[in-house]
Amino acid sequence: MKVKDDAIVRRFHDAPDNFRLAVLCGPNVTRCQALANELAAPLTGSAERVDLTIADLTESTARLQDEATSASLFGDKRYIMVRLNSGEAVRAAAAIENLLDSDTKGDPVFIVAAGMADKTALAKKIAAAPDALIAPCYETTPENAAAAISVMARDEGLKMSREIAVAIAALTSNDMVLARLEVEKIALYLDATPDEPKEVEAELLSRLGAENDEEDLGVLIHAAIGGDTKKLTSELAAVSTMGFSEVGLVRLMLSHLVKLADLRAKVDQGASIDKVVNHPAIFWSSRKYFSQQLKLWPSAHIARLIERILMLEVALKSSGQPERVLVEQELLTIARKAARARK
Repeated sequence: MKVKDDAIVRRFHDAPDNFRLAVLCGPNVTRCQALANELAAPLTGSAERVDLTIADLTESTARLQDEATSASLFGDKRYIMVRLNSGEAVRAAAAIENLLDSDTKGDPVFIVAAGMADKTALAKKIAAAPDALIAPCYETTPENAAAAISVMARDEGLKMSREIAVAIAALTSNDMVLARLEVEKIALYLDATPDEPKEVEAELLSRLGAENDEEDLGVLIHAAIGGDTKKLTSELAAVSTMGFSEVGLVRLMLSHLVKLADLRAKVDQGASIDKVVNHPAIFWSSRKYFSQQLKLWPSAHIARLIERILMLEVALKSSGQPERVLVEQELLTIARKAARARK
């Protein structure tokens, strides 16, 4: 069954026993991931989570169905989370179709297939299945982003003008996950609640530094992917006193890597690096970073990077380790690999 992205969570939660599969597809990577997390949220406290990748699904087309119908070690309920990078859905099709065709219904499967269009044969088969849900996630328009931010603000007890909502949308590049972080940060700063709402003044945005936060995170991301270990360690030391949003960094890095993968694919098809990075769609201040990183990272390694960052997000929520330590370790690991490629 095909549904809109803003309806899939409600449809699944209203009747979870009716659906064995829920798939998020389309170009908006962060939206796909955020909705997958929302779908699984009621299960996280009591069910065993099993993570699978494209390697697991291509090794055996029966693996997905086997995991969905396997009993937990302790007899608890389970759920399966699958993350497919751009272009991997077609390779996973046999495993997904095997799940849909099985007469044995097991634990729920959530698949993030960012980049897969909803017009593909696989997407159409999922949409036709009565016990499956699929929702395409498109890029959020500035108008829709501002409207959604206004709703978030009201729910947090903030009296926010449309102008401020538009400003937050622009600062977060219409990313609803990052926008929610900004709204929550403002609500905490003002000590706002739905019962005691507070007015948001325009100057508060600059005071809390949403734009500067993103710039600081960008420095960390580019230092890591560019293999500049000295700069990375220096910047990590500099931000350690002020702190930074670990989730925000993961979101920004994922968005950057998806764009890098898209550019790398064009280079692999014969386009020059100079041509792809100087496209009008690439912001001028990012071009030097993309140019350098395209020379360091082949497509297969970028895909692995995306997978690692997605797994990092899982670790941030489930490992019990300090978030800052996990993020810094991952950034340093990436930087060291890129540094070797520079030699």
